[in-house]
Amino acid sequence: LDLAIADGASPNVIALLQGKTIPPTDDEVLESAKNRCERLEKELQRSMEKHDSSNDDLEGVLSLLMNIRDAHPHALYSAHLDPAACGDLDTLLEQVRKAASEMGPRGNDGGDESALHQYGQGAQDEDEEAHMIEDALCPPDDDVETTLAKLVGMEAVKNQLRGLRRTIEMEGPSDLVPRHMVFLGNAGANLNAVTRMLTPLLHKMGAVKNHIVVEAGRDDFVDRKSEARTVFKTRAVLEKAAGGVLFIDEAYTLLPSTARPRSRDHGAAALREIARSLSTGSPLVVMTGTPLDIQRILTSDIGFKGHFLTRLEFPDPTPGQIARHFMVKLHQKGLVAGEGLTVEYLADLIENNTDSEWRIERQVADLLLQGVRAEMRKRIASSDELSRASMSPMKMLSQGSQRMPSHKPEEVYVTVEDVQNAIVNGM
Repeated sequence: LDLAIADGASPNVIALLQGKTIPPTDDEVLESAKNRCERLEKELQRSMEKHDSSNDDLEGVLSLLMNIRDAHPHALYSAHLDPAACGDLDTLLEQVRKAASEMGPRGNDGGDESALHQYGQGAQDEDEEAHMIEDALCPPDDDVETTLAKLVGMEAVKNQLRGLRRTIEMEGPSDLVPRHMVFLGNAGANLNAVTRMLTPLLHKMGAVKNHIVVEAGRDDFVDRKSEARTVFKTRAVLEKAAGGVLFIDEAYTLLPSTARPRSRDHGAAALREIARSLSTGSPLVVMTGTPLDIQRILTSDIGFKGHFLTRLEFPDPTPGQIARHFMVKLHQKGLVAGEGLTVEYLADLIENNTDSEWRIERQVADLLLQGVRAEMRKRIASSDELSRASMSPMKMLSQGSQRMPSHKPEEVYVTVEDVQNAIVNGM
């Protein structure tokens, strides 16, 4: 090796003597550099083409959002965008990026904690927090979204109504929009109360021409004296609801039954008269009931087939949703959840002390509220801390008295014991 170096041997010879790989020649280095440069140029070209394509897609999406903002600005609220702040494509893109960042981790919103105190110390439950965030994001000037935000759970129902609303906005009243609807659910889903909240929205969504909502049951349609009177009575209800919504509660009760005297069972005549009006779409008919009861009407030969294509299925509430619903009702009544009374605690208490089959047949939140208020009255009546003098009507009505009567804390606080006793004793 030393002799080779001294004789000025080529680098290849020296590399061989050292046991190393023969280094590339200058031409090989140049060729390799050219190949690498070509590969980098191709990768850069592909990245630029992909970037151009992404820009085109982005501009297309932004243009579509601008069109929606011009035609239906309130629709942007569902994507957490403020239409008033979207003046051009640049500001719209800024709003989109802002909404995307806000829809990340939800636990960092500073206003949530103060809002959660409405439900007492234990309302930091994850489901409750998500519900409060939904309320905070709901646009105050959108009556439809404001009403939907009041519903506990029922996300599938909310999204179906939002989809119906978007269809009406894009297509307008047409054959693509079903003219009549059925709301399906068990008694535990609080079906009638929710339906009374949702039916006025159909006018605000553009499904009907006016805001009229008529709720009717068997007694409103049927006259036991004669079939002719029943037809006349049914037509009067249909005329009253014309252009609006006719909410038929428990429509299955209009079906004939052998248990009733045949001469007085004229419900079928009312159903036939309602069926004749279905093709006109006025009024828009909403029927409620369990899936089995509604199916008996829709599969009959009376004339309801093919007219009720929109079906909203209300799921049976979970113990957690019942607990949330109960906490909302407490707040509506001005009551305050005491220490330890959390949504999570309530959910466990309800699940451990009630049967699922029992829950789906009852409006548990209402029953629990009634029981709790009864337990509160017992507790207050047995307490010696309330001053009878302060509650005296003569003292409160005496001349010159400027004192505002007020509730004692124990009259407003709902304790864990109140709920436990209500469930054990009342339910």
